[in-house]
Amino acid sequence: MNYFWKKLPLECILNKPRSFHQTKDGLYREYNQWDADDLEQQWFVRFLRHNFPGNHTVVNFFGPFSNPFFIKREFEGKKVFFTGEDVDHPLTNRHLKFGDYCLDYVDLAMGFGEQKNEKYLRFPFWIFRMFSPEDGPDQIRERIQRVNETRYEKSNECVLINKHDGKGTRELVYNGVKDILEVKLAGRWRNNTRELWDVYDNDKDRYLRTFKFNICAENNNTKQYVTEKIFDAFKADCIPLYYGAMNDPEPGLINRNAVIFWNKEESNEENRAKVRALKHNEAFYKEFISQPKLLPATADYVIDRFAKLKEHFSRILT
Repeated sequence: MNYFWKKLPLECILNKPRSFHQTKDGLYREYNQWDADDLEQQWFVRFLRHNFPGNHTVVNFFGPFSNPFFIKREFEGKKVFFTGEDVDHPLTNRHLKFGDYCLDYVDLAMGFGEQKNEKYLRFPFWIFRMFSPEDGPDQIRERIQRVNETRYEKSNECVLINKHDGKGTRELVYNGVKDILEVKLAGRWRNNTRELWDVYDNDKDRYLRTFKFNICAENNNTKQYVTEKIFDAFKADCIPLYYGAMNDPEPGLINRNAVIFWNKEESNEENRAKVRALKHNEAFYKEFISQPKLLPATADYVIDRFAKLKEHFSRILT
């Protein structure tokens, strides 16, 4: 009896999700993921509603914000694991818990890394920020063209929007340019302005469009870990000041010449000189910002991700 009661709290913890949401019809359910006020607006749910309108199979989505034991439980329907977080960086808590993408316990797993498993699809989070789940090939190409061609009038120099900087990646870039550019820190980290909330109603995209530069370092320097940050900068017509993904984000898709890559172990004097020139030489700035940001292969890659995602859902739903 005493043994039972000692074990019970642990069993309760392992079997209780940190967060849970479901659609009104109960068909789509989400556990331990970013909070969603309306699960109908979740990207994958919209993709499924659009591409599989007649589906009657329950789909359970799991994220990396709890313990992996919860996913091992039996659930009605199918199980899908997705992470937009870095689970590949070695010797970290998330890697120890989810570095295997839970492939032994789910029907489909997705993230930013590469896995040689028929149940895995590389589907990086930046796709969510760039494309609608209802997009077809023509809409995908149009969105990429808009990113490459749209220009916005600029009234500010540089912005950094982040909640935290546990690994010092944002501070690395910030310290390198703060004596050259006026940098507005609009997130929680070292906040020095209320503009994002008070003037732009927390509309990050609209706020970013007013800046020439965006410090958009990743929180980890992990191969292939590319979040939405550099793509948000591109969409807003900002010059990305970037660090992360071994400074080789999405090779073959991103135009490296349209990015200023910050170095951690080497001198950044060449980068600093380029930033100064871009600030003071309007002709150089216009030439730099007018470069295509996304290469032609980007459209083909995204179209392929959409097609493979549809194939995977077709596999597990039929």
